[in-house]
Amino acid sequence: MASIKRIHKSLDYLNKNTSTRWLDIEQDSWIIFSDHHRGVGDGADDFAPCKETYLSALNHYSKQGFGLILLGDVEEFWENTLKSVVTKYADVLQAEKEFYEQSKLLKVWGNHDDAWNHLQQVRKYLFPFFANIVTHESILFEVAQEGRVLGKMLLVHGHQGSGASDKFAGISKWFVRVFWRNFQRIFKIHLSTPAKSKELKDKHDIAMHTWAKQKSKQLVICGHTHQPVFMSKNHLDILEKERAKLIAKGDQSSERYETIERRIKELEKKTTAIGTLVADSQPCYFNTGCCSFADGDITGIELSSGEIRLIKWKDNQKWIISKEKLTDIYATL
Repeated sequence: MASIKRIHKSLDYLNKNTSTRWLDIEQDSWIIFSDHHRGVGDGADDFAPCKETYLSALNHYSKQGFGLILLGDVEEFWENTLKSVVTKYADVLQAEKEFYEQSKLLKVWGNHDDAWNHLQQVRKYLFPFFANIVTHESILFEVAQEGRVLGKMLLVHGHQGSGASDKFAGISKWFVRVFWRNFQRIFKIHLSTPAKSKELKDKHDIAMHTWAKQKSKQLVICGHTHQPVFMSKNHLDILEKERAKLIAKGDQSSERYETIERRIKELEKKTTAIGTLVADSQPCYFNTGCCSFADGDITGIELSSGEIRLIKWKDNQKWIISKEKLTDIYATL
């Protein structure tokens, strides 16, 4: 449990020492995306299949007046140089620039793009797109409705305190850059990080959930694992419970049941379930999923119109996976 203690300690620090902003749940709208892992367009570039879907999503949110929060690992610098990635995806950066010009872009760095923690690199590679941008390790929202504070919401990539991703990041980067990238490019084999390892995902999700659960009126939203989580439950767990309700009603022949069955099979192929984190889990932990699914899908978290929503973009169309009123969530914490 030592690693969970390290994660909790890191989150405690960030919860007290971070950029704090006001979030009016009725007036403000944000879309949160993470874990794009933009590379250089080769076989090791996990973002390549998702690029067009992502651009469609950005176009939608820009027209709707949303702000954009990039929650880490947007660029893949363990495998590539900063210049090569920025050059390859200059058009995507231009699309994100539209949000920045409206003062509606927040950029948080993760372990795979922690070069953005260094001002020299930010000035050289980000300033040409986002003049004088300030990057963050985390963001803390004071969540309010009609001037009344409901609670807090910590946004962080989620690697802090974990072994290979944080404590031994230097060794991990060297291994990936020197050895693993060539294997991944040729054989399409992915690195066993929290994004791919069930054991690590379990520990990470439990650590995030138990940290927020100990706090008063506190939510935490992160990325890092590539697995969507809503109200402390993952997408697969939500679908399986809905399927069970339909079976109990005898609706196995309904169109909704067939849709759920198909989606469960798809998810079982692409990810590993963490299930309900603990038996009495409180709805305090959320995970954006990622923008690097091999089938071109992307997932994210919306904050808009008083709700928090887990969304998926597939074939350039948005689907709402789950949604809940923020007032109802904070009332349970």
